[in-house]
Amino acid sequence: MSASLDGSSPRAKSPWSTRLRLAGTVLSLLLLAWLLWKQDWDTLVASAVGMPAGRLLLAFGLILVCQLWNSARWLALLNGQDIRPGYLRTVQIVFAGLFASNFLPTTIGGDVVRVVGVVKVTRDRVVGAATVVMDRAVSVFGMLFVLPFSWPLVQGLLSAGPWLNGSLALADRRLIRRVARWSARAKDALAIWARRPLSVVLALLASWVGVACYLAAVWLVAGGLGIPVSLGDVAGATALTYFLTLLPISINGYGLREVGMLALYVQLGATAEQASALALITRAMLMIVSLPGALWLGKVAGAAGPSAGEGESRAG
Repeated sequence: MSASLDGSSPRAKSPWSTRLRLAGTVLSLLLLAWLLWKQDWDTLVASAVGMPAGRLLLAFGLILVCQLWNSARWLALLNGQDIRPGYLRTVQIVFAGLFASNFLPTTIGGDVVRVVGVVKVTRDRVVGAATVVMDRAVSVFGMLFVLPFSWPLVQGLLSAGPWLNGSLALADRRLIRRVARWSARAKDALAIWARRPLSVVLALLASWVGVACYLAAVWLVAGGLGIPVSLGDVAGATALTYFLTLLPISINGYGLREVGMLALYVQLGATAEQASALALITRAMLMIVSLPGALWLGKVAGAAGPSAGEGESRAG
């Protein structure tokens, strides 16, 4: 899940790219703050406070399960290359990366943490790093299957006016360029799994289960806030916001995701207050879920290099 669910790109970013992301994040957050300022906060707070606690806890549990399945997705790819850190160690590395993405976004990316973590359990550092790139590819590919649910929303957005059409066209061009560059980097990684497709199939299945858990969590929160949406509506909005946050204009999708959710769920029939509460509550859940990663970040980001008994190198 998220460009925002999985961390940032493992490739080192140029100073210009970093400045662009910082500027985009600030602008997105300022726009979000302005939109929130215009709303009726009494209504917004009442919507959030009035949600049944049981529904909220179940949604939080599903988001946690989503991240555990994301860990299983990466583990399938690691095992496919005879890198066997074990499930618990994989979970520790993944959650350390999530914590870095959510709370240290300007200093280190979540995927960088995962690369550092995996090179400690294999002597083949190139393949270890390639598993992170491949995991990203599987995550994006898995979300593509959800994208058809977005078509009714896209039609509604396209009918909103010429100015929005132009903005969407610009966003499409930026996203296409980013995916093209990212695909070129993933090409070599994909070749490594050509002879071991079963691990990719298992990773894709794990990705779909994780996506289903996340969609169910958002749907539960939306229902608790009184937003009249189906699970298909949530799938469509989630797919659009996911690909929106792939644009390299915001750090970890901060602000961009929330503004996107506000616009999409208002189109689906929510009030601005309900949509804002949904965006803020689900963002808070994603951040809270990643907190255990703080316990493992120091261990994962320690000196790289395999230790005896910590893992197996890639065979052959």
